[in-house]
Amino acid sequence: MISPTAIINLNHLKHNIKYLKSLCGSTQLYPVIKADAYGHGIRKIFEFLSTQLIEGVCVATCSEILKVSKLNLNINILHLGRISLINEKLFSNKIIYTINCIEDVIDIDDICSLKNKKIRCYIKIDTGMNRMGCKESDFITIFKQVISSKYIKLEGIYSHLACAEDSDSLNNKAQINLFQKIINLSKDYNLKYHILNSAGLFNFPNLKHDIVRCGLSVYGVSSLGKPSDNLLPVMTLKAPVVLTKTIAKNESVGYGCTYIAEKSKKIAIIQCGYADGIPRDFGNSGNVYYDKYIFPIIGKVSMDLICIDISSMINSDILKEVIIWGGEIYDSRLEIIANKYNTIPYVYLTGLSNRVDKIYIEE
Repeated sequence: MISPTAIINLNHLKHNIKYLKSLCGSTQLYPVIKADAYGHGIRKIFEFLSTQLIEGVCVATCSEILKVSKLNLNINILHLGRISLINEKLFSNKIIYTINCIEDVIDIDDICSLKNKKIRCYIKIDTGMNRMGCKESDFITIFKQVISSKYIKLEGIYSHLACAEDSDSLNNKAQINLFQKIINLSKDYNLKYHILNSAGLFNFPNLKHDIVRCGLSVYGVSSLGKPSDNLLPVMTLKAPVVLTKTIAKNESVGYGCTYIAEKSKKIAIIQCGYADGIPRDFGNSGNVYYDKYIFPIIGKVSMDLICIDISSMINSDILKEVIIWGGEIYDSRLEIIANKYNTIPYVYLTGLSNRVDKIYIEE
C-alpha cells in the first residue's frame, strides 16, 4: 500500500500496562485514551484494554464518550471535560462525570430531575494549574450541594499537577499540600482520590492514592524527556519509498530550493508529508530510519512528500520503506526527536491525520 502506515503493536501495549500496574500496586490504573488514544485509534485501544483487567479509562470530550460507550464494554469511562448531558446516550452507569463548578451541579439537578436519572461524578479541585476544576474557595459550597443532591453519586475528588515532569518544582509541593487539605475535609465520605498522571507516577509514587491516570507512558513513551528501558513504543510510523533518483552537484530539492546538493547524491522520495502529520520543522533537519541507517531529510516537508539522502546506502534498491519514528534505533524514539525540536512527544502522536493507515499487530 502506497501510503504512510502506523504499526500499532498491541503486545507492546500489553507490556506497558503490565509494567505500569506493577508501579501502581493496589492503586487502579486508568489509561487515558483521549485524542484518539494519542493517535493510536480509540476504539481498538479501548477494546484491547478491556482484555487487560483495566477498570476504567479517561476521555476528554463527549464525542469520545459516545465512541467508546457504544462498544458496551464493562469499563468505567471517566470524563475529564466539562459535563454536558444533551444526548440521551450520555446517561450510562459506566460514565463518571467531572464537576468543575457550582453551575455543573445546578445543571445536573435540573436535567436529571426531568429524566429521573442519577449520575456518577467526581469533583475536580483546581490546586494551582488554573485550568479546569473549582477553586478552593468554592469547594465547600460545591461539596455540600453535591452531597445533598438526589441525582449525583459522588465517587471522589481529583486534581492535576502542572509540573509533574519536574520533581523539584515548588509548584508541585503547593498543589500536593492543597490536595491533602481537600482530602482531610472530605475523608469521612468514603471517596476516591487521584492527582497523578504518567510523570507523577514516576516522580511521586507515594501519592498514588486510589487511581493513577496514565497517558503517554501507556503508549510506550516517557514524559520525563528520555526513553525508558521499561516502556516499549506502541506506534511505529512508516512510510513507503515511491521513487529514487540521482541528483547532480548544485541541483536543488523541494519547494523554495532550500537544499542544494554539494555533490552528486542518490535520493529517495517518501510518501508522507505535513498532511499526514509530519512536522514542517523536519525539513533540512530531521531524519528517517531503516535498519541501522539514519537518512537525513533534505529540502522542505511538503504536503504529501519528503525527500531523503540515501547516498550512504550501498544497496539502495532494497529500500522500500522507512521509519519516521518509533523504531529500534535509539534516535527514532519520540523522546529524542521531541527534545531536538524543543517540543513534546504528544504533538507527534496526536498530530497524525486520518490519511495514515493503522495496522494492529500482536507480536
